Amino acid sequence: MMDARRKSWRARAVRRGSQPGRDPVEQAPLGQPGRVDSERDLGRLVTFTDAVVAIAITLIVLPLVESAREHATEPAIDYLRSDALNIMAAALSFVVIATFWKQHHRLYKHVEVPTRGLVNANLLWLAGIIFLPVPSVLTLGNPDADALGSAIYVFTILISQVGVRIQELLLVRGDCFEPGFAPVSRYLWAHWITVALTVVALGLTIAFPNLGPFTLVLLLFSRPINAAVRRGQTAVERERRIL
Repeated sequence: MMDARRKSWRARAVRRGSQPGRDPVEQAPLGQPGRVDSERDLGRLVTFTDAVVAIAITLIVLPLVESAREHATEPAIDYLRSDALNIMAAALSFVVIATFWKQHHRLYKHVEVPTRGLVNANLLWLAGIIFLPVPSVLTLGNPDADALGSAIYVFTILISQVGVRIQELLLVRGDCFEPGFAPVSRYLWAHWITVALTVVALGLTIAFPNLGPFTLVLLLFSRPINAAVRRGQTAVERERRIL
C-alpha cells in the first residue's frame, strides 16, 4: 500500500515539474507538507469531520430522550402523540445529515492529500450540518412555524451544499485524487444543479410563505436532470463519478 502511494507521489511530482530521480517529499517546496504530514493532515480533517457529524446526530436525539423521560409514567402512545412533530423533525434532520455525510465520504474516498483552502471549505460544510437541527425543530417541531424559520431551514441546507461543492473544486484543481479517480471535469458543473434547485426553493419559500420547507421537493428533479446531462458519458466516466 505504501509502495503504491509512493509511486503515486512520484507520478504527481513528475506532472508538476519536479525531478523524477528524487523522492517528491524531499523536493517539496517550502510551505507545503511532505507525504507523511499531508496524509496526517488529511486524516485529521476527515476524523474531525466525522466527529462533528456524530455530535450533530447526537444533538438530534438528546431532546427526544429528555422528552421521553418527562413522559416516562405515561403510556407510550401519549408520548408519540405529543411529540410527533419533534420526532418528524429529528427523523428528517437525520436523513439530511446522513445524506450529506455519504456525499462527503464518497468525495474523500480517493483523496490522497489536502490542498489550500480545503479546511475552510470543510468548516463551511460543517456549519450547515451542526446548525441543521435548530431550524428543523423551529420549522417542523412547531405547528405555528413562520416563513423565517422555513427560510432558515432551506438556507442551512444550501450552505452545506455549497460547502461540499467548493471542496470538490478545490480537490480537483489541486490534483489531490489518486491517479485515475479524479472526477470528470466536464461534468463538474452538473453537480451544481442541486445547488441551483435549492436556491430556487429558497426563493419560493420567501415568496410563498405558506409553502414552507416543502419547496425542497424541487430537489427530486436533480437526479433525472443529472441523468439527462450524463447520458453521453462513457463507462469509465460513470465509474469515476463520486457524487
